[in-house]
Order: sequence, then structure tokens, then C-alpha cells
Amino acid sequence: MFVLSFGTFIALWKFASTYLVSPYIIPPPDDVLRTAIPMVTTAEIPRHILASLSRVAVGFSLGSGLGIVTGILMGRIKWVHDLLDPVIEFFRFLSPTAMIPIAVIWFGIGETSKYFLIFWGSFFVVLINAIHGVMATPPIRLRASECLGATRLQIFVHIVLPSAIPSIVTGMRVAIALSFMSIIPAEILAADSGLGFLLQQSSLLLQTNRVFVVLAVFGILGGASDWTFQQAASRLLGRYLEVHGRG
Repeated sequence: MFVLSFGTFIALWKFASTYLVSPYIIPPPDDVLRTAIPMVTTAEIPRHILASLSRVAVGFSLGSGLGIVTGILMGRIKWVHDLLDPVIEFFRFLSPTAMIPIAVIWFGIGETSKYFLIFWGSFFVVLINAIHGVMATPPIRLRASECLGATRLQIFVHIVLPSAIPSIVTGMRVAIALSFMSIIPAEILAADSGLGFLLQQSSLLLQTNRVFVVLAVFGILGGASDWTFQQAASRLLGRYLEVHGRG
């Protein structure tokens, strides 16, 4: 089905660029491939990929880490939830693009502002999913553990946290996609490397073929990152995810 899906997509792409619109607007897939080959073999694309992935890794890690910790606290401690929830609800609707002026004012145009924008794009979705996972812990499990004499720490470690893991993993998967979306405005902001920078430069020079190459690379990287994360989560946390799926 994978081959059929992409084969159909490429066929429709070829048809559209040949018969429906100008190939300048939507270049044919074979033209895009010919453009991509020298960009890869001269290390132009790999250099920008490395720059973007390093920024995504830092911003995603910071956003996910803080989102998990804050989400667990908000889901588990009522007064923390009541205190932070109004502020979270206000800020989570501000997109990374809307935060560009603040990033520049606070951090300048260096790497820190890019990390901040990616952090902003990933933090809230992980936070919300972590809160949901903790608060959705089945009450029957909590009552059973209390009846068996478990302490609050034991209940948290052995009941609450495992119950929250599937929601946290889901939130992190969404955050990966948002991190890749956030890197584009972050690198367009001010950068001399990265796929967002390359995308902007190609568009300014009206190099449509190169724009499509960069977009394809973004899609491939995003899909590969999501697949890698799923495999890692399955290996490390598989038993918790399987229990959740059977439940």
C-alpha cells in the first residue's frame, strides 16, 4: 500500500504539472529529482539538514521535558493545576510564528531564539497530553492500590505514571511534527543555514524546483523522525503501550 499510495501521488503530480498548470508553478517530479541530485551530492542538502535537525533536537527535547514534568504536576496536584491552567490556556494559542518578535527581543537572532520557537511549538501539546494522561488514570486502580497499602509514591510510580505514558507518547509524536513546522519560521527569522533558510533563499530567487526539493526533504525527515520515535518508544515503553491498547 505504501508503494501504491506514493505511486498514485506521483502520477497525479505528473499529470497536474503537465496538463493542468504551468510546470513553473508545479515542476514535474522528474525535474525535481534532477534538481535534487546535485544538491545532495555536493553536500548542500546534508549540511542544511544537520543544522535544522540539531535545532529541532534541542527545542523538542526542552519542550517535551518541561511539558512532561509540568503536566504530571498539574495532573496530580490540584492546586498546581488551578494555579497554572488559566495561564497555560492563554499562552497555548499563540503560535511560534506569533512569538517571533518576542524571540528576537528576548534572545536576539542567534541560535537561542530558534531553540525558543521550537520549544514553544512542542511544549504545550506535550503538556496537555501529560495532564490528560495523569488525570485519566482509572480510579479503580488507584482505589485497589490504596486498599493494598501502597504509599503515595508507590501509587505514582507504579500506577499513575504508567497510565500516563501512552498519552505522553502521543503528545510527543504530535510535538515532533510541530517542531518541524516551527523550524521554518525560526530559520527564516535570521539564519545562514538550515532547511528554512534554504527554502527562503530558493523562493526569493524564484527557484521553484529547489523549493519543491526542500519541501520533499522536510516531509521525508518528518516521517523518518516519527518512525524512529515510534520504534524507540515501542522498545523502551512497549509494555505500557500494549496494556493501554488492550484496555
